[in-house]
Amino acid sequence: MNIVGITGGMHSCGLAYTENGKPKFAFEEERFNRIKCYNDAYNFHFRFPFLSGQNVKHSDTFDWNKLDYIASVENLKNTKTIWYGINLGPFPEEKYVYVNHHEAHCGLAYYCSGFEEDTLVLSVDASGEKYSSRSYLGKKGNLIEVSNIPLTQKSLGHYYAMLTEFLGFKRLKDEGKVVGMSSHGVFNQEIYDCFDKCITIKGFQTDKDKGKKFLGGVYEDFYKLWFEEYGSRMTFPFKEDIAYNGQLVFEDKILQLLENYHESFPEIKKLALAGGIFANVKLNKRINELDWVDEVFIAPPMGDEGLPLGACLVAHSKKTTDFKPFKLKDVFLGIGIKNFEYDKSKFLERPYNRDEIAFDLKDGKIIGWFNGRHEYGPRALCNRSIIADPSIPGTYKRINDKLQRNDKMPFAPVVIDNYADKVFKVDKSKYTAEFMTMLYDTHEDWVNKIPAVVHPIDKTARIQIVTAESNSKFYNLINKFNELTGIPVLLNTSFNVHGEPIVCHPEEAFVHLSNKVVDKLVINNKIYTNK
Repeated sequence: MNIVGITGGMHSCGLAYTENGKPKFAFEEERFNRIKCYNDAYNFHFRFPFLSGQNVKHSDTFDWNKLDYIASVENLKNTKTIWYGINLGPFPEEKYVYVNHHEAHCGLAYYCSGFEEDTLVLSVDASGEKYSSRSYLGKKGNLIEVSNIPLTQKSLGHYYAMLTEFLGFKRLKDEGKVVGMSSHGVFNQEIYDCFDKCITIKGFQTDKDKGKKFLGGVYEDFYKLWFEEYGSRMTFPFKEDIAYNGQLVFEDKILQLLENYHESFPEIKKLALAGGIFANVKLNKRINELDWVDEVFIAPPMGDEGLPLGACLVAHSKKTTDFKPFKLKDVFLGIGIKNFEYDKSKFLERPYNRDEIAFDLKDGKIIGWFNGRHEYGPRALCNRSIIADPSIPGTYKRINDKLQRNDKMPFAPVVIDNYADKVFKVDKSKYTAEFMTMLYDTHEDWVNKIPAVVHPIDKTARIQIVTAESNSKFYNLINKFNELTGIPVLLNTSFNVHGEPIVCHPEEAFVHLSNKVVDKLVINNKIYTNK
């Protein structure tokens, strides 16, 4: 059964393809058009995954005429518009399968979780069609809807958008900056109360949204509380304190919602989660630490970029009777490179040598790592990564300066699988940690050994566990680095300067080398340096 998933909209449009329920490729448009967070949420323009479609259309391994189904979270009219808009030929209307927005989120989380047990599957974001959240019971390969939060109720996703914009950042783009900033603040009861009163959890619902504009009541209620009830008697606090208390309220609300589900389904110990809010790794950490939770899985592309693949998987489940959750080996579902044409006359080229790169890392060099197919989702998972030694003092500032970043979130550590729980407190949910979707505490004796990847305040780390199966080439490199240094960890950050998408093609990687953002560049089996 061959299924294509296709989405357009205000942001995160793309394509995905599955064969017999297994992901074969998945693209997000921003990687190709080079527009970060490809969206226009402020002007409500509809976006098309044109370049994603062209990458598939010109593939010699894909035949559009052999599709069984076309799955989409868009209605039939919009799906046809997208199809014709990216010039894919006649639209076979009889192959169209509609999947609702949150069901696609939940399908991606559930079917890629590998959970055999009954699972609570939850999607929460700003909005998707007429809802901001839907929950399902994942049971023997089926998704059975339990509850939902309609847009007539306040949206938890809109709450975090409000917090993001109140701090001077852009929603749908800068939420990660708020998460990083929040760890630098302190508790303030008045600020907490202001955020707490603007949204309420009631059972599986939030309180009624009385707002008359887009994003509505959660914005209006907060600003009224802030400026009328609290602002007049409170000296304006540090942004870090606002972020801390706004984040804390957000976590408390989600945990309250989950506790309410637990009261109704006390036998369920597994959680599969998706939707944009679960990019929030501080929230995910608190969920993982709930004493009744045995394991959490966060969909690696948790935001709307994951909808095309989620739609494929749900459509497959609807058309067969024996589809069960499975585990992803990796999410390297983008495009690779075969023979690329680029003016390499400015660079020196030689064969890849693992030992050379390991010694370079030990000596403090910053390496651009470009290998195979690019990752699906927002995280660089060592196919389009910048890597460095996490133990060298000053590495954090040096890389931040080179990448023109000023985030307060530390870089992520990538750690060898059999050392993960020796360096970090990984008591459960190790599988989801392969995709850098969870925050963990660092063992005390390792905090000062790897300062560039540990949060200076709360000593947490957003880890990626690498296995020999998921990425053998990188696994061998980090093992060699461990032999040289006794540190089974490397710093891993996305291969892009601030404001740009993660690199997709070799040309973009060479620009980083030419501009001395990286000291050396590895592309598949070659090493490049400036002359």
